[in-house]
Amino acid sequence: MKIFPLYLMLALFSFNLFASDRTLTTADRLDIIDVINNYGLAVDNKDYDLFRSLFFDDVEARLVFDPSFFGGEEIIINGLDNWVTYIAESGALFKTSQHLIGNPLISYDDELVKVRSNLNSRGYYKGEEGRSVSLWGYYETYMQKDKESWKITKHTFFSLGAEE
Repeated sequence: MKIFPLYLMLALFSFNLFASDRTLTTADRLDIIDVINNYGLAVDNKDYDLFRSLFFDDVEARLVFDPSFFGGEEIIINGLDNWVTYIAESGALFKTSQHLIGNPLISYDDELVKVRSNLNSRGYYKGEEGRSVSLWGYYETYMQKDKESWKITKHTFFSLGAEE
């Protein structure tokens, strides 16, 4: 009977050793948050070199709109070149925009790091003084470390509402 608690303690200890291998350092967490923040900055500033640097070449991007914006359409874009083209063409509609991205929840999902973050974005249309659109929702972003930096391998936006 005394052996069972010993095996239980060894099993828990082994599990904790494995779990500690899957924790992120504070530096990793800050670097991951920087990637998310740079995503918003790159889109708002139309800095497509910065935007491109945040993703792997084989990135999968999904945009899942609610019925109040684009009629509830779902768009799937594969590959970095296609993703950059889509963002540049969409950005061309606006003279300026502002992404407010917050509340990053960072966890592991299999071998990738998953970041769920909230979005509130406003874009001001080109050539239409005073006309704007607000969009809110959340991102699910999957990342992995490439050499020394974190990069996005899969990025999904889920819209919860929009208002023009």
